[in-house]
Amino acid sequence: MKLIFTLFILFYTSQLSFAQNEIARERSSLKGILELGIVVNIEQPFGLKHEALNTRAIRKAIEENFSDLPITILPDKILQSSDEFPILHVHINIMRASNQTYPFSIELNFYQPVKLILNRDLQSMASTWNKGQIGVVSENMLHIISEEAVHVSNLFKDEFTEVN
Repeated sequence: MKLIFTLFILFYTSQLSFAQNEIARERSSLKGILELGIVVNIEQPFGLKHEALNTRAIRKAIEENFSDLPITILPDKILQSSDEFPILHVHINIMRASNQTYPFSIELNFYQPVKLILNRDLQSMASTWNKGQIGVVSENMLHIISEEAVHVSNLFKDEFTEVN
C-alpha cells in the first residue's frame, strides 16, 4: 500500500512540475513586448442586447487599464494592415440557459509572430500566453461580464509587469 501511495505522489508531483514549467514559458513570452493590439469579440445569443456588451467600450476600458504599462497600444487600422503585430485577443462567449441565467466564458490569448523552426523557419502567429474565466449571471447582472473582461486583463498586466 505504501508503494502505491509513493508512486502516486511521485507521479502527481512530476505532473505539477511540468505544469509550472508551462506557466513560466507563457510568462516569459511576454518579455520585451513593446507594442500590441487589443481585439475584443463577443459571441452572444440572438436577440441578447445590453449596452455593456459593447466591444469598443470593453477595448477602451482595457486600454485605460494598461495606460501605466510601458507599451504602445496599436490602433485597429494598423492591426488590419498586417498580421505581424502582437495581439491580446479577448473572446467573450455568452450562452442563454433555460432558467434565464447566462453562463459565460472569457478567454484571453496573446498572439505574437513566431518562426516555426521545424518548418523551414515559416513565420506565423501563435498564442504564447492564455488565461480564462467562466461564470454565470442573471439577466439584470449582464454588465458584470464586461467588467470581468477588464478585470481578467489584469492577469496579463500583472504577468507582463513581472517579466519586464
